[in-house]
Amino acid sequence: MKILVLASDNPSPPINGTRIRNFHLWPILKAQGHEVKLLCLTKNPQDLNHHSDDKEFFLFTRKNIFKRIYMRLLHSYHEWPVSDDLTRRVQSLVSEWQPDIIHAEEFRMGQYIPRKNTLSAQTLTSVCAHNVESQLIKKTLAAPFPYAIKFFNRIYQITLKRAERKVFHNVDLRLTYSEVDKNIYASLYPKLTWVSSSNGVPLINLNESDLKTLCTNNILFLGSLNYLPNIEGLYWFLDHIYPNVKQNCKLTVAGSNPPEKVKIRLKTEDVELIDTPLELGPVYLENGLLIVPLLNGSGTRGKILESLMYARPVLTTSLGVEGLQINAGQGIIVGDGIEGYTSALKDWLNLNSQERQKMAMAGRDLILKKYTWHHVASDLIKYWEKGVMSKRTLQQTKN
Repeated sequence: MKILVLASDNPSPPINGTRIRNFHLWPILKAQGHEVKLLCLTKNPQDLNHHSDDKEFFLFTRKNIFKRIYMRLLHSYHEWPVSDDLTRRVQSLVSEWQPDIIHAEEFRMGQYIPRKNTLSAQTLTSVCAHNVESQLIKKTLAAPFPYAIKFFNRIYQITLKRAERKVFHNVDLRLTYSEVDKNIYASLYPKLTWVSSSNGVPLINLNESDLKTLCTNNILFLGSLNYLPNIEGLYWFLDHIYPNVKQNCKLTVAGSNPPEKVKIRLKTEDVELIDTPLELGPVYLENGLLIVPLLNGSGTRGKILESLMYARPVLTTSLGVEGLQINAGQGIIVGDGIEGYTSALKDWLNLNSQERQKMAMAGRDLILKKYTWHHVASDLIKYWEKGVMSKRTLQQTKN
């Protein structure tokens, strides 16, 4: 298959969830014999020097001041800024290369997929929605202004809903990260077909020395530190949970793009910050437990799967584990509310080394069976092949 993938960022270095997915998934499809071209948006002009046959980069188009003000005031970040160069390149490849699949990895990249009536009947289009964005924006209040937040978020909800309808009705196949998100989208757009993919992790080999730090009481918070649900969860943990256990454990926070307010808060709490780590393996292995105190959000948390692959148990909330087919005892500890989360953390701190290792290896075994990138790639190809076959059958019926 010829597969054209549209991505919102350079996958290298793989320092956040979307980058990690794009960094690992598409090389696997290439290794399986498929032709893959990855077109990436970027804010870094230096990326333009790294074009290759299978990867290209495109800067955002600098619009005039009035257009920028209009877009910033009346549209959420999912719809702007845009790249006219990327739009033209997609159209060029559709004409010259004739891909079998055009796939937008993230809802916001769906706007670059050409309209159905301009494509060959043999071309299948798809989009992967990482979150239920129109629902998430209601909870996170994503307006970039300190004033009239409710007003602007109401405007954003309306324009985002309109953008969702436009993208989802223009593609043949719509994927979500989890069954939970699939069911939500199916209720919002009941006439459209939805399938659930999943997140994944690369295969990591461990040795006995990597398991020794399970005995430590070092705990880790990991995530993009400019993402509001992550900041909210971190502050909740610092305000309500950490004061009750800090005498018995050491907290480390690692993540990309931490705002100054987060840096100041962590320094005040005497918490170590690892700013934008280029390699996450050593960060996981220096700690015994990953905490994911998620209060808002959707999709699935790739860091949970990754932590389990490194044989590091995860303490999260019911929302954090939502959408993952993981049962209690398989490396996952769930605690809800201040009392429940605190109690769950204290219970883990009281486990002996054998109990910790048993829990950790149960989680790792599950990931090896169900959640590697090879599993994700196989599912994706299966969905695409089924979609192509359905299109051909429909075309034959019309003829």
